[in-house]
Amino acid sequence: MNLRIETIADMVKPGVIAADIGTDHAFLPILLMQSGRVRKVYACDVNEGPLKAARRNIAKEGFSEKIETILSNGFEHVPSDTECAIIAGMGYYTAKEILEQAMQRLDSLEQIIVEVNRNVTDMRTWISEHCFSIEEERLVHERGFDYIVISFTTAPHEPYGEDELLCGTQSLRTNEGYVAYCERMIAKIDEILRVYKKEDARKEHLLHEKSLWLNAKVKTR
Repeated sequence: MNLRIETIADMVKPGVIAADIGTDHAFLPILLMQSGRVRKVYACDVNEGPLKAARRNIAKEGFSEKIETILSNGFEHVPSDTECAIIAGMGYYTAKEILEQAMQRLDSLEQIIVEVNRNVTDMRTWISEHCFSIEEERLVHERGFDYIVISFTTAPHEPYGEDELLCGTQSLRTNEGYVAYCERMIAKIDEILRVYKKEDARKEHLLHEKSLWLNAKVKTR
């Protein structure tokens, strides 16, 4: 098991019925059942191939009677008793499409957890544009990559500021390793600026983003 999956599992509210949408090999549902964190969990995927692998892993761990595998395009066949939806390990645009196709269902969920491989700022922006509430963010640095796991609800919230959209909400800034994360983001921008010679709007934007990361780093210390 990897730290990213363990972190997602740890963020799931205790006692809920969860659905892992895009379950792949069902490592997350298995971990949730092993920990006793959930009452029930659905392992859902759009493709039959990953579900076959998921069923094998579930059977190997002895959870065939407790984890239900479901062939589903997004929320299409996810049972209505689901209280927590998890959308992790995919791109932002795929996660966004899944959420937007299920907008009428989101209010019924106690918790929505998203973890996108890239474009985490876009994910926060989508949440902010819908005036939803980010309850918690966690940082995972593993094998040289940074992963941000976001837990949110549809409870009304004012739109987030540009510093929160780029650098994360206050809950993320309390994470161990956040300062080092800021430094990695600043280093990426500096790398671009070293070879970017044009004096244009893009350079101004990069410099502005760098200033936001520097400010976030200073405030966290």
